[in-house]
Amino acid sequence: MAKVQIGNVIVLDNPSSFLNPFQFELTFECIEELKEDLEWKMIYVGSAESEEYDQVLDTIYVGPIPEGRHMFVFQ
Repeated sequence: MAKVQIGNVIVLDNPSSFLNPFQFELTFECIEELKEDLEWKMIYVGSAESEEYDQVLDTIYVGPIPEGRHMFVFQ
């Protein structure tokens, strides 16, 4: 069983101007304490047929994380 379960993702500021950054509110639950950081990536999927066209738009690290439900805004 996974130690982290994503509960919800909400797109914020939608609709938005082209110049505004993407904003996502992520809610997740840890079933046990995580001493290491979690790596979260925002990926633009250029083609459903191949990962060759995927682009990593941003990467953030969150942690350490105690057991329980957590929320943060990925911008």
